[in-house]
Amino acid sequence: MGKIQKTTIALFLITALLISLTGCGASVKAGSFTGTATGYHGHLGVTTEIGEDGKITDITVDKNNETEGIGTVAMEKIPQRIIEAQSLGVDAISGATLTSNGIINAVADALKVAGADPAKYGYVPPPEEEKATAVAINKDAMPVKQEITSSVTVTDAKGREVAIDLPVSSYAISTMDVIDYIIPLKGEDAFNMLAASGQDGGNGIQKYEKLYTSTVGNYMEHVGQISEHNAPFDLEMILAMDPDVLIVNSAMSAHKYALEIEDQLKEAGIPIVLVNVPGKKLDKSVQQTMKLLGQIFQENEKAAEVSAFIDEQYALIASQNLSQRKDKPTVYYEKSGYSEIYGSTATSVSGWGLPISIAGGENIADALLLDSAASGGSGNQLDPEYVLEADPDYIILSGVNDGWLDCIKETKKCKYDIVSRPGWNNLTAVKNGDLYEFAHATSRSIYAFYPCLKMAKIFYPEEFAEVNPDAVLDEFFNRFMLLDSDITTWFYSLEDSK
Repeated sequence: MGKIQKTTIALFLITALLISLTGCGASVKAGSFTGTATGYHGHLGVTTEIGEDGKITDITVDKNNETEGIGTVAMEKIPQRIIEAQSLGVDAISGATLTSNGIINAVADALKVAGADPAKYGYVPPPEEEKATAVAINKDAMPVKQEITSSVTVTDAKGREVAIDLPVSSYAISTMDVIDYIIPLKGEDAFNMLAASGQDGGNGIQKYEKLYTSTVGNYMEHVGQISEHNAPFDLEMILAMDPDVLIVNSAMSAHKYALEIEDQLKEAGIPIVLVNVPGKKLDKSVQQTMKLLGQIFQENEKAAEVSAFIDEQYALIASQNLSQRKDKPTVYYEKSGYSEIYGSTATSVSGWGLPISIAGGENIADALLLDSAASGGSGNQLDPEYVLEADPDYIILSGVNDGWLDCIKETKKCKYDIVSRPGWNNLTAVKNGDLYEFAHATSRSIYAFYPCLKMAKIFYPEEFAEVNPDAVLDEFFNRFMLLDSDITTWFYSLEDSK
């Protein structure tokens, strides 16, 4: 082999090696790099240490607003998993998916800053629904303001008298799920009239867009985002979108934040109406909300029809006098729990404790938390030993697997690693397969009658033998909603995981 030929081959090999090393991240700078992404409660930053060999040697999650307890576990375990695997393709912490993904995305961002290709570290960008809304507002597509011809004064959920000019041409809502209360009144116009919405922890704006755009058109071009997570609100964006009324639910202190900007909105001619979603009286609050919205949108008859349907379902449950029973089954509720960490529970006066109470369950949290100053009579965590000792007949979960509007995502096999906790295999509920999960947002939705009916049938199968909660739900969608009831997985059972 000649000298020139040998030199050519050597140059070729060196070039190939350089290309290979570059592709694997050999051009990565060593040092400390900061990356950011969106977590469960907004901005989340990480500091990532990278060695001379391109390996990730340390990850520190910066100061953040993630949920104490569940989010904290993700902040401890996800960096550890990434470093051990030298890969961003690690499993999220069950029950803390958004925080887990936020950390992974922030590390990917830090790798980019270091000059690396995150894909070489097993990174897969988040699906579109986890990204922030980036649709440009088209002023020409904004709801057309109609001439004001009259007004109405309504009494909102806080007893405030609010005057609203009529007809209402456009409106804003604190979270997208509030639109489920408006669809039965306005149909497709519920979307045509929507000027702005707040975001929620489950990226509801993007989920509703994916579900409804094919049915009602590209409404997002006239919808501004007015909060990151229900509240606080972006006053500037609200003023820019100029809705005729801002409708605010009661979750995540949204009422308080809305009233903080009421003076500025009033000056701009934008009234605030507070609705009880969720309400303390679940069997009444949805109907009260419908009545209020019926007045605002001048659709009183339709609102009354929806309320009558819902009244019928709660009356059916009440007809069995479940609250007077002496043989109530014991029930333990938990949100977003997994094997290593107990999630929060709820008493009979709040959240998922309300449908359990309506369905005639004896909530084991009541004895410890109902009069507790620490819980304010609502939610808190229970001592694991107390749950074992109570040995509940039924376990109700929410927020563990994919939940609200999950049909827009790839179907995943549901998991219940919660049963891996010490002693849980001996619990009566687990041994009998009486562990169930509901889509978390259902309890504060217009569909809250469904988990009430479903649980009542589970707890008292003989009394509700003739009742088919899923058929009732289908009828509700057929009569009042734009889509079918398959918009979400409403209910999972332990059997579904096998």
